[in-house]
Amino acid sequence: MRTLYVLAALLLFAPAPPAIAQKLSKEEKARQAEEAFKSIRTLIESRAFQIEINRVFPASGKDVSRFNPRGKISINDTLAKGHLPFFGRAYSLPYGESGGIEFDGKIRDEKIKTIEKKKKRSIVYTFSVTGKNDHYQFTIEAAGGNNCTVSLNSNNRAHISYSGTVSPLEKDAKTEKQEH
Repeated sequence: MRTLYVLAALLLFAPAPPAIAQKLSKEEKARQAEEAFKSIRTLIESRAFQIEINRVFPASGKDVSRFNPRGKISINDTLAKGHLPFFGRAYSLPYGESGGIEFDGKIRDEKIKTIEKKKKRSIVYTFSVTGKNDHYQFTIEAAGGNNCTVSLNSNNRAHISYSGTVSPLEKDAKTEKQEH
């Protein structure tokens, strides 16, 4: 009986065998990172994607996450549409203009390039679009995974940055493209 207790105690406190299947080798991690980067690059180069904004970084540096800022940018071939929250200084706006940024127009000055640093690769998509009363210059930077950062410069407002997730364009927006 005593040996049974000793055996049970040894099994209870014995180290578990390493979970080899759960650990990924460096080669496997590199392959997964390469696949994630290729998929995000293909998505951005298709010019049929959307960005759901979930964080805002105004030029003042104040934390505005408590206001639950949400926004969306849709890129559909040569058209860009979006509504974004804005927290910051506006230099010149018409009377009664809402506080957010809204645009729906043709993409101009479009560039897509890949940046490769030591261990980080990212794709940078820049374009400009004219809104109702302003001209906006966007820089979208995405790496592997679906996260991205959006930097926005405007003629009439202070610089502002956003972070969000990139995903394929929803079917409603694709059918809207065919109607234009």
